[in-house]
Amino acid sequence: MKRLLMLAVGLALFALPTAGQAANLSSAGAYLAGSLDRNGCAREQGGPASANLSAWVAFGLVSAGRSASGPADCIERHARRLIAVTDLEVATLALVAAGRNPRNAGGRDLVQAIQSSLRRGRIGTFVASNQFGILALKAAGAPIPAAARRTLLADQNADGSWPVGIGGGGDSNLTASGIQAAIAAGLAPSDPVVLRALKALRRFHSQGGYALGLRSPPDAQSTAWVLSGLASVGRSDATARMYLGGLQQGDGSFAYQRGQRITPVWVTAQATMGLAGRSFPLRP
Repeated sequence: MKRLLMLAVGLALFALPTAGQAANLSSAGAYLAGSLDRNGCAREQGGPASANLSAWVAFGLVSAGRSASGPADCIERHARRLIAVTDLEVATLALVAAGRNPRNAGGRDLVQAIQSSLRRGRIGTFVASNQFGILALKAAGAPIPAAARRTLLADQNADGSWPVGIGGGGDSNLTASGIQAAIAAGLAPSDPVVLRALKALRRFHSQGGYALGLRSPPDAQSTAWVLSGLASVGRSDATARMYLGGLQQGDGSFAYQRGQRITPVWVTAQATMGLAGRSFPLRP
């Protein structure tokens, strides 16, 4: 008990959310809106339109205080073509964020598709698919299978992180989404599982932001993921918010790292959600 109390005190270094970089969200939202074609589908410059990218843009738009009706239209139009479980889960989260019904996405029940993917206690086949399955079901108001919850907890490494592959080394992104899934599955922010994960996140702190892996340079997406994970338990990190805000470009987009601009629509969508202090499941 004493050890948990000391850990909780240490985690108080994560400051409560502040207005911080809120002024930058408007230009980020405008940039993301500009990535949509006339059908509401998002694309990177020179790339094809994608329902999956549209889902991430929906998160960014809602986080920036904009409507995500365009991306929702795109997802519904392409819902029958979605195959990967993670694509179904992200689409479900995006439709809920846009105020749409994932049980009738262009005539397809995405929630049922996710539920039917439960095998041997896991939603899908990956650590990520189980996490996002829990988040998607929570967003849709569907019950979270007890077996999926047990698997979520079993997937956590002893050091508090969550790995990409079962039993592998943890990374910041899956640890942050693991925290959000744990909260969605009913764990309290003070639960030892969550406290261990929060402690693990601190190990990924790098040069003001957060890195994907240990001893790596920080990047916008990892920093955003951590900020979203912290937001799910009512916390933030002012230094990381400053780092992320410093990556915003003149057109409203975010660089992946300082001096490195890649997949700016995807990066900006995730950066906007993190900078806004929003977490999954995201509501309108």
